[in-house]
Amino acid sequence: MTRVVGERAVVLHTRPYRESSLIVNLLTHQHGRMAAVAKGVRGHRKGKGNALQPFNQVTVSWSGRGSLATLTACEAWSHPWLKGDQMAAAFYVVELVMRLLAENESSPRVFAATVWALESLAAGDPSTEIVLRSFEKLLLEELGYGVDFRTEAETGSALESGQWYTLVLEQGFVAAASERDAYRGSDLLAIAGDDYRLATSRRAAKQIFRRLLSAHLGTKPLASRRLLLRGTR
Repeated sequence: MTRVVGERAVVLHTRPYRESSLIVNLLTHQHGRMAAVAKGVRGHRKGKGNALQPFNQVTVSWSGRGSLATLTACEAWSHPWLKGDQMAAAFYVVELVMRLLAENESSPRVFAATVWALESLAAGDPSTEIVLRSFEKLLLEELGYGVDFRTEAETGSALESGQWYTLVLEQGFVAAASERDAYRGSDLLAIAGDDYRLATSRRAAKQIFRRLLSAHLGTKPLASRRLLLRGTR
């Protein structure tokens, strides 16, 4: 039987289980994404049930065998206050983690990026759009789905600021014959450096990351995207 004590985690999602319990999806610092049963917490105004709100940062302990553990302790130590577009963006962040990160696959960088994204959304700095682009880029890289924003895929030569390039999935960027459906090298180099100050770079990053993510999300649409479409285009 596995026993873990005092692990940092982010609450991704909860759903009712039996009469008074919850199934909680967590992103943990060392153990990756996991699911656990929190027994007897529904209906409690205080305590563990109140701590297990989505986006909370918590310290948890659990035990058990197989894919569904049992929480033995939970203490919330941070709850980001989110509303409107910030809330929609937070749902998008955790939904990407739920859909793309395999269970029990340790990824401290994804954990750190998720904490940073939620805290930044709550603080309003940087902007929601920049938070999402930065998070998408790191998540794709950590999952092995990222692309090289500095080098031309076919020749291995450095991208040039004034040239245009098109994205070929599973390869990278190749020189484009025209500007149609292509990206300026200066924007790609800005994305490489996580520089989203220019609107053209933000727009290019959004299109590129959406394409890369869609290739791995499958046909089921993201529920959170409907909320994002209201205010983060």
